[in-house]
Amino acid sequence: MIVRHVGCVVRTLGETIVAALPGACIGNGVRVCSARGVLAGEVAAVERSRVAIVPFGSLSGVAVGDRVEIDDAARAAPLGFAALGRALDAAGAALDGAGALRTRSVRVDRVGPEPRERRGIREPFWTGVRALDGLLTIGRGARIGFFGAPGAGKTTLLESIATAARADAVVLALVGERGREAQAWIDRCDARTTIVCATSDRSASERVRAADVAMAQACLLRDRGLHVALIVDSLARYCAALREQRVALGEAVGRGGYPPSVWAALARFLECAGNAHDGSITVLATVLSDGADEREPLSDAARSLLDGHIMLSSALARAGHFPAIDVLGSASRTMDAVTDASHLADAGAVRAVLALLAESKDARDVGLAAMTPALAAAVAAEPALMAFLRQGAPANPQEVRQELRAVAASLGVLA
Repeated sequence: MIVRHVGCVVRTLGETIVAALPGACIGNGVRVCSARGVLAGEVAAVERSRVAIVPFGSLSGVAVGDRVEIDDAARAAPLGFAALGRALDAAGAALDGAGALRTRSVRVDRVGPEPRERRGIREPFWTGVRALDGLLTIGRGARIGFFGAPGAGKTTLLESIATAARADAVVLALVGERGREAQAWIDRCDARTTIVCATSDRSASERVRAADVAMAQACLLRDRGLHVALIVDSLARYCAALREQRVALGEAVGRGGYPPSVWAALARFLECAGNAHDGSITVLATVLSDGADEREPLSDAARSLLDGHIMLSSALARAGHFPAIDVLGSASRTMDAVTDASHLADAGAVRAVLALLAESKDARDVGLAAMTPALAAAVAAEPALMAFLRQGAPANPQEVRQELRAVAASLGVLA
């Protein structure tokens, strides 16, 4: 006999539903039957016979006494190969006008592969961006953050990568995005891409779930042996939504106004990525950061969990230099594992010259710099360096390697 756990709404608190629901435990999916229809949600806290439910939608129409029942199907969404070329909301409903997905639903709560299931990062993830592929090469299966202030070009850079990346599939999580920009992404959705979107006007629970659904789709494709690029725009808004959720549930806040559980949830999310089951998930996530305080809690936590950070410079963006990547302020911890010795030598030579130019810039601007042979060679090569770092059409790996070798050789620092 199937036992159905049924209860009722006791009250609402902000975007949280408090219900009497005996037998419920944290993580259960639930359905709330209101006058306006059925609302799915998840049990997020339990106290005696009362539970706190975070709904995956608006509370409009929910009233005290409405029926609540446990239904773990509420935690599922239609995903897999059928979702490629489609745009979905946080509940898995179509946003692209192409009708409902006709595929089985799968649970969206995922855990990272066990250590014995993981494979090391040994192959490069080519983005089509010269500054990244040449000087900050990303490993396939890595987790990379793109840090920058508003207007520095984070989203534009990810748009370029989404188009040109060497990946079997692209999964895009639009978390708290503006509706205009979300529609632009949906209009560009191609056959290898799945978009999961919860715009800024959606509830905190929907914004969190959008990222979770996107990760579940990426994991499902990886388990089928595909190499997946998971683009998250943005990780900052994902953490902000988590904070809203946790504060509404009564958790105490810590450093920067974030409850400690936010960092645990962020770690669980990012640990789902990596190489396993003959496939991979490479995470490319934007992180809003003004650069004034590198120890800001979100930036600090993200850096500790990611395999690399790409810093975008507002000064470069204002000067019309795109992508506005601050090469010297950026790092890819996986570059050594996925490039050969000559590539590393060329990249090191170019970075050394960029450092010399940066250190001498103020003195050169006022005519005080001593023009040593090394500095003279660096100044002569600066136009070629800047041309390499600016992006035109997407570049293939062979072109990037040849151009990097030519630039490094022109510096006169290689044998």
